[in-house]
Amino acid sequence: MNYKEKYNLWLEKVKDEQLLNELKSMTEEQISNAFFKDMTFGTAGLRGTIGAGSNCMNKYNVCRVTKAICEYLKKNNGKSVAVSYDSRNMSQEFAQMVAGVCAENGIKVHLSNDMMPTPFLSYMVRYYGCDMGVMITASHNPKDYNGYKAYSSDGCQLLDEPSEEITKIAETLDLFDTKMMNYDEAVSKGFVKLTDDKILTDYINDVKLQAFNKIENLKVAFTALNGTGVNTIPRTLAEQGAEVVLNSVQCKPDKNFTTCPYPNPEKLEVYESTVKLAKQVDADIIIASDPDADRVGVRAKHNGEYVHLNGNEIGILLTDYLFSKANIDGGWLVKSIVSASLAEKIAKKYGGKVKNTLTGFRYIGSFITDLESQGNENQFVLGFEESYGYLIGTHVRDKDATVASLLLSELASELKKQGKTLVDRLEELFAEFGAFYNEVLVFRYEGESGSHKMQEIMKNLRTNTTTEIGGYKVVEYFDYLEGVDDLPKSDVLIYNLENDGQVIVRTSGTEPLIKAYVALTKTKDQNKKDIKQIKADVEKVLS
Repeated sequence: MNYKEKYNLWLEKVKDEQLLNELKSMTEEQISNAFFKDMTFGTAGLRGTIGAGSNCMNKYNVCRVTKAICEYLKKNNGKSVAVSYDSRNMSQEFAQMVAGVCAENGIKVHLSNDMMPTPFLSYMVRYYGCDMGVMITASHNPKDYNGYKAYSSDGCQLLDEPSEEITKIAETLDLFDTKMMNYDEAVSKGFVKLTDDKILTDYINDVKLQAFNKIENLKVAFTALNGTGVNTIPRTLAEQGAEVVLNSVQCKPDKNFTTCPYPNPEKLEVYESTVKLAKQVDADIIIASDPDADRVGVRAKHNGEYVHLNGNEIGILLTDYLFSKANIDGGWLVKSIVSASLAEKIAKKYGGKVKNTLTGFRYIGSFITDLESQGNENQFVLGFEESYGYLIGTHVRDKDATVASLLLSELASELKKQGKTLVDRLEELFAEFGAFYNEVLVFRYEGESGSHKMQEIMKNLRTNTTTEIGGYKVVEYFDYLEGVDDLPKSDVLIYNLENDGQVIVRTSGTEPLIKAYVALTKTKDQNKKDIKQIKADVEKVLS
């Protein structure tokens, strides 16, 4: 069925008045982008723009996938699901739809009584002993997006096998005929139970168990980027002793993200108003969590300026701090293959072991579950991805901005006692282990034409393998679609360069993006010089 045939089918079948009006007002380009493919339940769940269309986030796609999950649960004797949601457009509505479909199928639901972070959903699954979890979020995407993440009973995002089975079930279901119990009826009949204050307190207490010391004499300027972090991070830091000053505009829900249109702590522009606040109150550090509070960004006051630390730099600092403090023989650092190799050297200095995984925190969460099955979960020290995702402790199985904010604040407090900053400590680590410089280049490909272009670019890179990038010789080349080490196949290319440089190219599993990760290890000045030519060569190929 081509996109026009699918569009006409939707015109015929859709009963929702708002979506029907949207369908009728679409331009030809909008029709193509909304229907050129079907939204499938992949390893990252669902994610897309909100609206009418087979490739968009709407009640029909949400309800069909939920029905498929119910069928999967019934087949495997599952009885309950934990559900939560973030601050986005349609998040609470989609969450209530999930609850209604589950109730119609006899599946009980524990639903968060407010917008809550993604890691809190992971905690809910384990806390209530649920068979699965569903989080309605599009993480750090702009306001037009929403998404649907599914979790297994261990609190980890679903791995490939169950995701594929649920996808197959969904494909057999009628998209327009998913029965759903009225939400209020589902609550009154006891199929849906809202969380209470106790679970939030228990979650925060479990986060605080990961701390080594109280936080002393530290002022934190905090922004939730209009998301869920406001419900967990300020309270956790304050209870540990930090003075927390809130960016009042960005610490309340704003579904349109008016002051931070791309609410991602990787983006420097989202800090603008919080930097002004930090200067006014003389804060020691700035902390920013994304809308579902699984990612965290940090700026440290250093020589009168608030210096931005990128995701790898934060991971390097946490690796050093945690392994220096943890009294664990052979503890594990678990990180994605695109994250800083320097962290490996640091962990090994303290006798730590390192596991590299594909991008996606579900692989890190799954590794913790494997440790737990062996009775060795206490050997997990840190999991991190360079995209500002970190986990300390095993209370959840996903990246957690609340616990990362706590340990970063604790580290900043200890360094302040020594007359140092996070930047000072980072420079000390570079001096000890060698300079490290990285940048992530992001290329977006929207719509049907963009999807085809992404595929063509990756195909060309595989067909025409390069021997030099930016004046650096390629000394090793790995194509993860062919299988590398013991990792699952993935659309990732790695170019190891001379002088321990590296370029990694991968397609995003959640957005229409190709990302190029560049890492260099010469002197600070030489790295900044060399990166220019490498970026120019990469942009020629990926633009």
